[in-house]
Amino acid sequence: MKKIIAVGGFAFIGGSLRELLELLFPMTSQWFATTILINVIGAFLLAMINFWLANRLPLPSELVLGLGTGMIGAFTTFSSFSLECVKLMTTGHVVIVVSYLALSLIGGILAALGGKRLAVWLLARTDGELDA
Repeated sequence: MKKIIAVGGFAFIGGSLRELLELLFPMTSQWFATTILINVIGAFLLAMINFWLANRLPLPSELVLGLGTGMIGAFTTFSSFSLECVKLMTTGHVVIVVSYLALSLIGGILAALGGKRLAVWLLARTDGELDA
């Protein structure tokens, strides 16, 4: 029950942060930079949570789950990303959808890799151990 409460509570925070970014950076009808930004930031933060925070601090598993699955899961937006791709495809914006897919995928992977590398570096500086 603690895990469900942690996920739900942190999901509220993540979803609220996502909405805040969408209000600050509204999307245009054909380009979804806000969704890319949200997903890339989320990939970086999820890697930091899993590779640094969970290894550096003695956190309860419920908190780590709440931060990752709850907050980052609600912050990132795979379903919106998928729907936006479908909208672009069905309106004939092939070049934009291919660019959007490439930027999202490559950006997310690079952000997650950057998050992991930063986590490993931080752990090494503080005498933590984690394989690169």
